[in-house]
Parts: sequence; C-alpha cells; structure tokens
Amino acid sequence: MMRTNTKRVAAGLAAALTTTLAVTLPGSPAQAGEPFKNPDVGLVFYSSNPLEVVGRQAAPDDLCRPIPAKATWTIDWNNAFPNGVVGYTNADCSGEPRFYIDTFHSWPENYLLSYKSL
Repeated sequence: MMRTNTKRVAAGLAAALTTTLAVTLPGSPAQAGEPFKNPDVGLVFYSSNPLEVVGRQAAPDDLCRPIPAKATWTIDWNNAFPNGVVGYTNADCSGEPRFYIDTFHSWPENYLLSYKSL
C-alpha cells in the first residue's frame, strides 16, 4: 500500500512541476522567427540559422524597404521577383546597390540595410 501512495504522490508532483514550468518558462529562441515553409513563396529572408525565416515579401512593389534584422541571405522562391531585387548598405536605397539579393546570395549580418525590387 505504501508503494502505491508513493507512486501517486510522485506522479502528482511531476504533473504539478510540468504545469508550473510550462506556464513560467519563456518561449525558446527558435520560435522567434517566422514559420518555415517548404516550398515557400516570394522573397524570403533567412538568418545565419538556415531554417530561421526573418522576413518575407510576397510581390515586387518598387518601394525601398529595410532589410529584416538578422537577415544574412535570401531566396526568391518561384521567381516572384523576375526583374530582380538589389541590396544597399544604407537605409534609404540611395547610391549604388551592392548586389542582387533575389538569387541565392549571402552577406554579413547588418551589412545590407535596405533593398528595392526592380
């Protein structure tokens, strides 16, 4: 009889601990990015973690946009940006673009600050 009660108490404590931890622990860093999709659509920005999506743009619009924080590479899935996308080292897309970022291309974090579709 003592073993049965000990098992019940231990099971109850384990359940209470699990519930407490689930409520008090913050989300993991892996949940910080956008959901990973395969296949994806449009221009997708990734961090140096190859499966962490840090930004997306569905279609070209000819606006100057900031490069998403932590972005270090991008892919134009399904050729959604057929005229290309260029990256700039300044925040306002002024001056000469550094290079096309719509094809598989990488750069150091915080090197490119803005981009524009053509």
